[in-house]
Amino acid sequence: MLRKLSTFFFTLIPVLLFSQDSLKNQESRLVRLIYAQSAEHKQIDGQEYRKVTGPAQFLHNNALIFCDTAIWNVLSNTVDAIGNVRIIQNQTTLFGDRIKYYADRSVAEVRGNLVELVDKENNKLRTHYLDYYTKDSIALFYNGGSMVNKDGNTIESLDGFFYSKLNKFVFRNQVEMMGDSVEFSADSLAYLTKTDRALFLGRTNAWQDDGFLKANGGWYDRKNELFHFTKDAYIKTKDTEIWADTINYNKKTAEAELFNNIQLLDTAQSAILFADYAKFKQKPFKVILTNRPSVASYTVEDGVSDTLFFKADTIRYHTLMKSEVDSVTVALSESRYKESKKDPLGEMHKKQPELKKSSGTNEKTLERPLERKPSNSINPPDRNTIGRKAKIKSKQKEPPVVEEPVKIDTVIVNPFSDSTILKRADSTLLKKVDSTLQKGADSTLLKSADTTSIRFLYANKNVKFYRNNMQGMCDSLLFNSIDSLIRLFKDPVIWTDNNQLSADSIQVVINGGKIKKAEFTTSAFVAIKEDSTHFHQIKSADMVAFFEAGELSRFDAFGGVSTLLFIAEDSIITTMNEKVCKQMRTKFSGKSIQKITSYDNIESNAYPIFGLEKDKQILKGFRWLDSSRPKTRFDISDRVIKNSQAESVKSIEKPTFKQTAIYFGKKKEPEKKADLPNIQR
Repeated sequence: MLRKLSTFFFTLIPVLLFSQDSLKNQESRLVRLIYAQSAEHKQIDGQEYRKVTGPAQFLHNNALIFCDTAIWNVLSNTVDAIGNVRIIQNQTTLFGDRIKYYADRSVAEVRGNLVELVDKENNKLRTHYLDYYTKDSIALFYNGGSMVNKDGNTIESLDGFFYSKLNKFVFRNQVEMMGDSVEFSADSLAYLTKTDRALFLGRTNAWQDDGFLKANGGWYDRKNELFHFTKDAYIKTKDTEIWADTINYNKKTAEAELFNNIQLLDTAQSAILFADYAKFKQKPFKVILTNRPSVASYTVEDGVSDTLFFKADTIRYHTLMKSEVDSVTVALSESRYKESKKDPLGEMHKKQPELKKSSGTNEKTLERPLERKPSNSINPPDRNTIGRKAKIKSKQKEPPVVEEPVKIDTVIVNPFSDSTILKRADSTLLKKVDSTLQKGADSTLLKSADTTSIRFLYANKNVKFYRNNMQGMCDSLLFNSIDSLIRLFKDPVIWTDNNQLSADSIQVVINGGKIKKAEFTTSAFVAIKEDSTHFHQIKSADMVAFFEAGELSRFDAFGGVSTLLFIAEDSIITTMNEKVCKQMRTKFSGKSIQKITSYDNIESNAYPIFGLEKDKQILKGFRWLDSSRPKTRFDISDRVIKNSQAESVKSIEKPTFKQTAIYFGKKKEPEKKADLPNIQR
């Protein structure tokens, strides 16, 4: 008996539970009439209706439905409401001309000349067609709609959703947004009302003034004024185009961070910057490039392009108005610019024309430089003199005292610190600068704020550069547009053709985008490769090299010159000429030495090559660094240069805000709060 009762009890439990669920389901599907002026029972075409006259209130799924009049079909469980219709649920309110509510599907079809949804953040979505699902608190609009927030920012699209529980709008198809003076168009967009953040879910374009941006994803945090664009982001400003995998921009600090595959094309400066990490600041403009940074500076003349590529561990670039640049930096730069126009050896000889000189060759262009024809050759030395000096010219008479050549300034300026750091400076020059500032002699320094834009470039560690006719390396590099000098520090080396030039520091003079002169300061050394084992060598305190059409045409050495020159007879090197003097001028024709002129205290000796020890064939300090020389531009940068998109982006249609005009009338200009990253000089 007990077993039968147990069996009956356990059989009854599912039935009871099913009955309770049925009652709950039945109760949940019922629409309740909360209030009305009257409710009349009517029967039309065999169906029972209740005509409710209001104002009336219905309740279903915790959603209140308000209207003036309603037809309630009890059998089909639907309510047709007209006149001042509203739905209120979880601080979300919908307005319309009429509502058709299907209780079994928990969906309200809200229609009218103007349907409006207002959420708890007071965002207003307007459309003609909206379906609201009361069970899940989700709204769907279609055939066009527009949303305006409390600040007047608008988002519109052809269709979309509102998720009340998630505080989230989603806009799809022909999405257009006006966000704090920035206009966006996108494939789709999500707007998070609680955090005031827009999520770009596909292809996105943005415009502000003459700036343009496009990406394939990202977000805009309006509350914290942050932009994030990803998946092939691109920015176009007046003179700049920027590509990167990811761009972050902080409006409050006016700073931007770029990540991976970065390329910045500056058409005004004819330069392209590359890196995998970059940090920008707008005011004053600064950019720091790290993670494989490099720069390409290009020129086009007579339809022929030439590009200088260089790289470093870190590259910094910034601009300042001239009035904002440290006065000492300006004075030193202007002094360097003035000195760079001088020809030290030429001016020295003009002052002292009585300087005695000796020409190593005649002034004609030689067919084979440093090669002697048999008829003019030096008589072969006796075998007993092999390895000993064979004097060609004796010491000349002691000349008059010669004025020391102009010393090249080697001031190292850190243009990125608030107070300029002078690591090494010419004390005489600093005294002149200080005197000038105190006396106010330079009127240009006393003018009102000079708004000329000054560019500064600083490359640090493992600097290398490549151009078709010139390559080089150093530890650090400085440039500013006041003096237009490229200054190389710590073991700098420059190669041209088969020439290697080095010094403690090098200063390159640029004019019209072309190299005109290079000044080699302290321990200057030139090595010229004659063949695989012989190198012409010239060593002095300082040197100045001159260039024509980018090719080395001449260099002057002064401050005590030592040379080793290898002379060939019938294309075979037989003699080494050792020469010491105070100054020397070397001229080139094509890629070969044409003429060497020595000045002051000249001592010249010749040695036969046969049997001459190797250590006597090199000057102290000689190093042939060809293994470190960049052979192609790909040794500097293997980046693929992107084609300009400046013209193609002009064809992208800007937002017209048609939906906003329909539902809100004239487009309201929002309060200006944030800008697109304006990465330009």
